[in-house]
Amino acid sequence: MKSIKELLNDKRQGAAWAPADVERFVRGVVHGEVSAAQAGAFLMAACIHDLTDAETAALTTAMARSGGHLERGSGGRPAVDKHSTGGVGDKVSLLLAPLAAACGLAVPMISGRGLGHTGGTVDKLESIRGFRMDLPLTELAQLLHADGMFMAAQSPDLAPADRILYALRDVTGTVENVGLITASILSKKFAEGLDGLVMDIKVGSGAFMKDSAQAERLATSIKRTCDAAGLPCTIVCTRMDRPLGAAVGNWVEVVEAEVALQDPSYAHPDLHLVTSTLVEEMLLLGGICATEDEAADRVHQAWSSQAAWKIFHRMIERQGGSWSDSIAHYAATPQAVVEATGSGVIAAIDPMAVAQAVLQAGGGRRVETDRIDPVAGVVFQVDVGDEVTRGQPLATVHAEQASVLPDLAAGIQAAVHIATAPAEQEPSVILDVWR
Repeated sequence: MKSIKELLNDKRQGAAWAPADVERFVRGVVHGEVSAAQAGAFLMAACIHDLTDAETAALTTAMARSGGHLERGSGGRPAVDKHSTGGVGDKVSLLLAPLAAACGLAVPMISGRGLGHTGGTVDKLESIRGFRMDLPLTELAQLLHADGMFMAAQSPDLAPADRILYALRDVTGTVENVGLITASILSKKFAEGLDGLVMDIKVGSGAFMKDSAQAERLATSIKRTCDAAGLPCTIVCTRMDRPLGAAVGNWVEVVEAEVALQDPSYAHPDLHLVTSTLVEEMLLLGGICATEDEAADRVHQAWSSQAAWKIFHRMIERQGGSWSDSIAHYAATPQAVVEATGSGVIAAIDPMAVAQAVLQAGGGRRVETDRIDPVAGVVFQVDVGDEVTRGQPLATVHAEQASVLPDLAAGIQAAVHIATAPAEQEPSVILDVWR
């Protein structure tokens, strides 16, 4: 049996590891038998030479097995989850989980915090006063069985190898590797005891995957790894070249999601389409519906009847949150109006510029120890293609401290591009579906 040092030498020269070697390495990472320096060396070699499909599958499975897991069937219904690669204003999970549960699925959603310029579902839900995201596996199983869903953060005993390796990837410059991204995403999903997974891969200037070629490479890796593990998976590629919905920020996105769940007519068209499409694909994967039309009808019923909205509020209550306290607490926070500097047509809203403005205002983390301002954010009153006149309100910005509002407003103002010519017709927000 080769030592870890010998295996690393092989990997440095581009050799592939056998599944047993990957398993032993991951076990060593968790139990301290592989040093941080050795783990970092593996990550760097994986980025330089890439991982084979077999290595990616073995790494994913080993990471999923490195800690506790939910038993398959523990929710008493088909268990199907969704994962997004991250975007600006992407609050889809907040609507999707209760909608899917209202349609008859079990949704064991383990979510993440904000990463770089993208917001995280954990940070968004933690803006609700008292809401608990750090729950033990036993409580997660109880919530899943009782309510058909939960939304929680990754617990210390769920895929601990992923937590260790991800922290090292962050500080060693090895985040953007398809095999490592695949293993990080899927290891947590494999530990959820799923019957199916829908992946939302964002493509565009506001996403990690900037073009279709990058997205296709990641989609292929995820699909092959799920196939190797016997987990049915559907890939949906969605456009991310402007913020998704009207709000960007933690609390403001939660409010937008709650209002949209209460009445679908208030949902931004793109947000409505992405959410509906993903839930429909989940219903097809879980065997709840046999056809696309049947799935669409079921989602429409769950949404328009307010069944999903009621499940959303029951989740908040069951996980310790108070919606009324949150509304009262944030009601008096400072805000300012952003006005148009000229007249014309909204040609574009730069998602990266919006995200960076909100980040600088405290809506995200620049370093791990940063405290997030849950209020920091923006709510747009205009959309791409709208005609505006000079001085017309474009958006409202929010923050805990009034002192950050001028810079936040200036950043949002710069992100909105006004042209004299009409905006070109944009393609659908749904780019492709791989079943």
